[in-house]
Amino acid sequence: MGVFLYIQNKLFIVFVDKFSNQVFLLGMKIVMTNISVDYGNSILSVSNSVLMYFNGAAEYSTLPELDAVLNKNYKNVVLMVIDCMGTFILKQNLPQNSFLNRHILKNISSVFPPTTAAATTTFHCGLPPLHSGWLGWMSYFPQYNKIIELFRNTEFYSGKPISEPAPSESLIRYDSIYSKIVKKNPDVKYYKIFPPFDPDGVNSFEEMCERIVQTTKKNSDRKIISAYWTEPDHSIHQYGVKSPEIKDILTDIEKQVVKMSNKLEDTIVIISADHGAINVEEIYLNKFPDLCETFDRPPALEARFVTFFVKPNRRDNFENLFREYFGKDFVLFTKKDFLSSCILGTNRMHQIVPSLLGDFVAIAIKDKSLRYSTGEKIFSPLKADHAGFTPEEMTVPLIVLEEK
Repeated sequence: MGVFLYIQNKLFIVFVDKFSNQVFLLGMKIVMTNISVDYGNSILSVSNSVLMYFNGAAEYSTLPELDAVLNKNYKNVVLMVIDCMGTFILKQNLPQNSFLNRHILKNISSVFPPTTAAATTTFHCGLPPLHSGWLGWMSYFPQYNKIIELFRNTEFYSGKPISEPAPSESLIRYDSIYSKIVKKNPDVKYYKIFPPFDPDGVNSFEEMCERIVQTTKKNSDRKIISAYWTEPDHSIHQYGVKSPEIKDILTDIEKQVVKMSNKLEDTIVIISADHGAINVEEIYLNKFPDLCETFDRPPALEARFVTFFVKPNRRDNFENLFREYFGKDFVLFTKKDFLSSCILGTNRMHQIVPSLLGDFVAIAIKDKSLRYSTGEKIFSPLKADHAGFTPEEMTVPLIVLEEK
């Protein structure tokens, strides 16, 4: 059973292993640690600072350091999210005195889970995962009786498209901070600059930066510009967190940001990441048939933040086997204990959240990822992943550029 404690406004999970009677902090014997979910100093605070600046009100706490910069009243506000450019990845692949590292205002926390579906959604809606209902890459929806990949609207384990309306457009649809800003401020124009999957998307990060410059000069209106780029996330999964490929990608990102900043006027650029990543060892649950026999349906959410649906008469059996096989690498919660925590956020819980969770939830605290296959689709191996509870995954930079 996990017990959740706040220490100096940070959330810690204290865990007592019933087999050894040892006390752990997120699976480790209690020691001083910086691993925490600090929603008051997070990407949630960033989006709420932007909302507060334009709207005068925000549902969640803002970031005072960012508020101070925004209050200088720049005409253009750019919120740029670079997928998986966590603090550890940035510092491992670029020199300490590089442009991006020099302009880190402070390091902040991602939300939990630190993964694209949950965290980029937080940037765009200003809500934590508990409130938005966006919990992971692939969620089980009882309304469909399917595990669905949210961004692609496909069945995760088979790859088959979903014919019904996408859950993202119905069950967990949200109002963006940008729509709230424009509604409150008729003089503010919103512009979205995304990769090619967006109808008016750009084909390179260089093109994205150039589009931002052009957009700021379009007219005399005040502007809020949302920009998102998929790298280095895609390549980090393929090559790992530190490799020549990642260094090249981040070097180019920095080069394009410098070029962009030199062309901007009366603009603040807020650059951050949805999460970081960690090199992982992938373990297929299929190699543990006694454990898989307890499943009522395949696992869902993420490979490092996993929810398990277990046959009613096999729950004790599942718990014992899981702790035996993975107890050193994952913290296991019952659904009840997990929902009583604040790890997904505070304030309000979306009504759909309980139905997205199975009987148990497992959170990675080391370098293991749990994969599962139904035999319908072949999954590419990943050298690095995220959605677990480590500083490498949870810590992201808040980079601020002020161009007067």
